Amino acid sequence: MIKTYIRLGSLIMVLALVTGCAKMYFKAGSKSFDMLRYSKAIESFEHALEKKDIPQAKEGLANSYRLINNSVKAEKAYADVVTQPDTDPLNYFHYARMLMANKKYDEAKVWFNKYLSIKANDQTAQVLLASCDSSVVFMRDTMRFTVAGVELKGLKNYYTTALYKDGFIFAADRVTVNTDMANPWTGNTYLDLYYTEKKEGNDKWEEPKALTGQINGPYHEGPSVVTKDGKTIYFTRSNYTKSKLKKSKDNANNLKLFRATLDGDKWKDLAEFAYNSSEYSTGHPSLSADENTLYFISDMPGGLGGTDIYMCKKEGEGWGKPTNLGPGINTSIDEMFPFYCPQDSTLYFSSEGHTNMGGLDVFEAKDLGNGKFSRPINIGYPANTTQDDYSFTMKPDLINGFISSNRSGSDDKIFTFVRKEAPPLAFKLEGVVTDKATGLPLANSKVEVIDMQNNTKLEFETDDKGRYETVIVANTDYSLVASKDKYSTATGDATTKGLKKSETIKRDFVLEPFAPVVAKEFVLENVYYDLDKYNIRPDAAVELDKIVKLMKEYPNMNLELGSHTDSRANDQYNITLSQNRAKSAVEYLVKRGISKDRLTWKGYGETKLVNGCSNDVKCTEDEHQKNRRTTFKVLSY
Repeated sequence: MIKTYIRLGSLIMVLALVTGCAKMYFKAGSKSFDMLRYSKAIESFEHALEKKDIPQAKEGLANSYRLINNSVKAEKAYADVVTQPDTDPLNYFHYARMLMANKKYDEAKVWFNKYLSIKANDQTAQVLLASCDSSVVFMRDTMRFTVAGVELKGLKNYYTTALYKDGFIFAADRVTVNTDMANPWTGNTYLDLYYTEKKEGNDKWEEPKALTGQINGPYHEGPSVVTKDGKTIYFTRSNYTKSKLKKSKDNANNLKLFRATLDGDKWKDLAEFAYNSSEYSTGHPSLSADENTLYFISDMPGGLGGTDIYMCKKEGEGWGKPTNLGPGINTSIDEMFPFYCPQDSTLYFSSEGHTNMGGLDVFEAKDLGNGKFSRPINIGYPANTTQDDYSFTMKPDLINGFISSNRSGSDDKIFTFVRKEAPPLAFKLEGVVTDKATGLPLANSKVEVIDMQNNTKLEFETDDKGRYETVIVANTDYSLVASKDKYSTATGDATTKGLKKSETIKRDFVLEPFAPVVAKEFVLENVYYDLDKYNIRPDAAVELDKIVKLMKEYPNMNLELGSHTDSRANDQYNITLSQNRAKSAVEYLVKRGISKDRLTWKGYGETKLVNGCSNDVKCTEDEHQKNRRTTFKVLSY
């Protein structure tokens, strides 16, 4: 009996020691995780789980693998976490993302749906759920690029490419056994900026050389861009002074943007970006074609969520206030690594939030001017994969370039690409607005460019020489309106449909000084109606807005709006229809603040046709539509 007690007591002591060790390792892992030392956290959490099944250690292990981009081990770890009682629903979301990254789309959809059954309004999860189906399409239908790896000696992770001289500047780390030099997140060295190039006649990249001067310090240096003259670099850096990291109120070390200039072969004279902060990150710079616009990413307050892409305009030697590129480009999670390609006026960037194949994917959006961009398009496989794909850089030939990715494993690498298709067509619209009376250019005139396919509108103001310009997209019809206070409105159109080569389309406008003439009838050029209808179409609304503006410029002006029909249907029906059309135009103006007392309306039916399309005359639909119009007459002012 006494031996039984001795054995039982020994077992209890062993269990207590094992439990104590497990708790010690778990506590160490949690501390490392909170300090962003994920490689150390993984080691401690695994030791803890060898001793005891600790649910919180499983979750910490899964999160650590996810944060170092090891999707295979993260998936395996989350598979245990999501079956635990009372697990955080966010683990369903993370598990689904790891499954998606590992091309297990059907399984990922199950867990996205389970997460959405609890968090139904999570837009990010909704987009990623839809992306599970889209990924198959991206893999099947888009083979626009061939991709090949870049081998760089002596480096572990290397990514981001800034075109420079005959090669590129990039960020990289190395394996180290010196714990004083190690980045606690990865266990490797901190990132530095390097340069490599290919010598003529050599297919291999030269051994990378670290940039010299004041750029590389004891902590991270990252994504950069170099000006065209090669004398100025903008780059990303950890927030530190000398050898001391600076932390935010939330104990986070954020990123900052810096500028440096070349002095001989060394980069010197570091200057901070005016909108840096210890409380949020700024980084990943890119420059517009004229280098007067700086694009960058930030999670500063007021964004849409995660990191967003911002732009600043040059003001003297500095930069103006940052402008968020808005919900067309940014989403509720991360947008990163913007690259503005001057040769095709396209912004390339990486996003987790738009419909993608998993992780970060590269998207392209055409610059439409005034800080507006077209709808982002996923550039597809094999440029994008189910892993993180980012830092897309196009060379000036619009055929060759670089992309960074962790597609080969958890390490980040640089890949070259060749665009297999011809460079996309590029179109520009430009023109001059002048005064009919003097022939002189009209500065500060407004030009509206309306995309008739998507019913979207861009507005531009002419410069001091009366000029305007914008990029327009292929296979699209545009309606154009030029206006200025105290001048008549001029309209026009442009189209890229059927155009087989890139070109600049020119549309000039001549505005006549407007002097109201009582009883004179003016035709509203684009206020037409569909057959047998009297609702205000979007193209008509644009023109009626001009009447609103006119009546506000002349507050004592009274108008009659007249409406006309084509000759089809009987006379009385057309009178009634035209009255309804005129009335709907008046109601539109009233809703926009014009007093009803200043407006009258009259329906003329088919009594004032503008062409010969009378009863029983065969005419085209376009000819009939010219009769379905609205006019206005100045009664007094």
